[in-house]
Amino acid sequence: MADQTDQGAPTAEAEVGNENQNDDVSTLRSELQSAREQAAANQDRYLRARADMENYKKRIERTYADLSKSSKKDLLRKLLTVEDNLERALAYGPGDQAQGEGILEGIRLTKYQLDQILDQEGVRPIEAEGRPFDPRLEEALQSVEDPNVPDHTVVQVVRQGYTYQDEVLRPAQVIVSVKPGSAQD
Repeated sequence: MADQTDQGAPTAEAEVGNENQNDDVSTLRSELQSAREQAAANQDRYLRARADMENYKKRIERTYADLSKSSKKDLLRKLLTVEDNLERALAYGPGDQAQGEGILEGIRLTKYQLDQILDQEGVRPIEAEGRPFDPRLEEALQSVEDPNVPDHTVVQVVRQGYTYQDEVLRPAQVIVSVKPGSAQD
């Protein structure tokens, strides 16, 4: 009969071993779950840091592009004053035809070369004369009564305006027509 109790019923040592094994498995499972959560948190931090770095790179690239564009616009504005002076020199050329013809030809070639450079850099003149006045592109210096021209139409360009990459580099200075009786001096 002693043999039956030994074989059929688990001993106290076996029960303690099973409990220790169950405790070890529970501990390992909780450690595994904790490690998985920590790995997920680390992965999330990594992805966020990577996204932050990409956003930083894009922001820096935009900043440098804007700075470059701004510097280029400043230089182009300075070149436009040279363009204006060349236009004036051509318009008021010297009175002595023999000597003045060579000077005028040199000025024409210089102006042509400057026009080519400005065009290559994306500077475009604002076509204003004969068109409706657009305050985004033009500054009205004066208004004149002209019954032959529609109201608020540019009748004369005093100083040429230019755009650069669809932005106004310098607005055109213009004279605008108004209805008779409403001109302002």
